[in-house]
Formats: sequence, C-alpha cells, structure tokens
Amino acid sequence: MSRPDDAGALLAARIAARAAHDLNNLAAVFSGHLYLLRNAAEPPEEAYEAMEKALAHLALLTRGLTALGRIGLEGPVAVDVNEVARAAAAAVTGPVELDLRPLPSARGSRPDLCVALEVLLANAREAAGPGGSVRLFSRVDGDSIIVSVEDSGPGVAPAVRQRNFDPFFSTKGDKGRGVGLTIAALVAAIYGGKLTVEDRGGAGTLASLRLPSASV
Repeated sequence: MSRPDDAGALLAARIAARAAHDLNNLAAVFSGHLYLLRNAAEPPEEAYEAMEKALAHLALLTRGLTALGRIGLEGPVAVDVNEVARAAAAAVTGPVELDLRPLPSARGSRPDLCVALEVLLANAREAAGPGGSVRLFSRVDGDSIIVSVEDSGPGVAPAVRQRNFDPFFSTKGDKGRGVGLTIAALVAAIYGGKLTVEDRGGAGTLASLRLPSASV
C-alpha cells in the first residue's frame, strides 16, 4: 500500500510530465509558424492568429501550474472541515445548500482544503446551470471525514469520467486547462485521502473528498 506522500509524488510526476508535453506542443506551434513566416509560406495573419492562441494557452497553463505549485506548502494540521466548507461556499458565485454534520478535525491544510472545495463547488455550479442546485455536505465514515459536493446537472459521460483526474484534461476547450480536479485530487493525495467523482445516472454528479481524521 502506498503512503500519502507516495500518492502525492506520483500525481505530481504525472502533472510535470503532462505540463512538459503541453509546453513542447506550444513550442512546436511557435517554431512551425516562425519557419513558415521566414519562408513566406504562410499568410502573416494566419501565423499571428495561431501564435496568439498558443500564447493564450500558455498563459492558462502557467496559471494552472502556479496554483498547483502552492499546494502542500504548509504541513498537515488539524482542520475544522465544516468551517472550511462554509468559507468555500461563501467564496463561490450562486447558492449552495449546506448540510454539515458534527465532525472531528481532519488532517490537512486549511488553505489547500479551501481551494479544493472551491474548485469542486465552481464545477458543480457550472454543471447545474441557471436554476440548478448545488449541495455541500459532510459526514464521518470510520476514521475518515468525507465532504461532498452534489449538483443537479446532466452528470458525467463515461468517456469524460475516465479522464477526470488526467492532468490538464478539460471539457472546456480554449476556456480551461483542466487543473481544477487535478488540484482537488492532489490535495487529497498529499494528506492521505482520496477524491472520487460519481455520476448519478443522469441526475447530477457527486464529488467526494475523503480525508483522514486528525487523530489517526
């Protein structure tokens, strides 16, 4: 069985490999279009447009890497999950129904856990759409504390669900670089927990962050 730090290191290695792949692809875009421009083999307007899109992707990628780089900077401490859940719910746009049960403290980091929950809530809010519902609830399961985000959206297609935690995989096209769930999964792994995403059969999605109790 792998240790929490092993799981975090493995995910970090996957992130680094995927980031290097994306950076190489972006570098190839610039190199290719510069070559074509030098040889007058492409209209300048087309080359400039392609390179501008590549620059926009590069900016999104570096912002995502910066956010990922902040995860795990603080050592694990005892965290009041319900207090963090309330703060995350207040930070996102749109109503969030809270159902928070009495909990022991969890092992983790308040800033990291808050970021992870904000990501899950923002994804749920977008999936639910106007008029849809988002619920944030917590419970105890043995030695673990579980905080879940449920939405009333269309759910997650099987092909997408298989790649949910792939670093930089996104269903948003040019609008995103897919670091949200990667951040949440990394937070869970670093502190000995796990993130799961479950399709509710066309009746929404349930994302659950499981963390060990601080007493474990």
